[in-house]
Amino acid sequence: MRKKWRAIKKSLRHLSSNIKTIFGMPDYDRYLRHWYQTHAKPGFFPMTEKEYYLYALRERYEKGGVTRCC
Repeated sequence: MRKKWRAIKKSLRHLSSNIKTIFGMPDYDRYLRHWYQTHAKPGFFPMTEKEYYLYALRERYEKGGVTRCC
């Protein structure tokens, strides 16, 4: 039963991540996975969740360019 529950939770996390990607919402879990795989060094730490969301909002709305498809 536990394996089934873990599989369901994992599937829901993937679904949530995909939905966030589709709608252009920042995905902190995805950012952390990327950061630890490519940028992790002793003494350096990833952005906190709050810092990450503020960064994502600035990137999306303060660049001054068109950020939509139509």
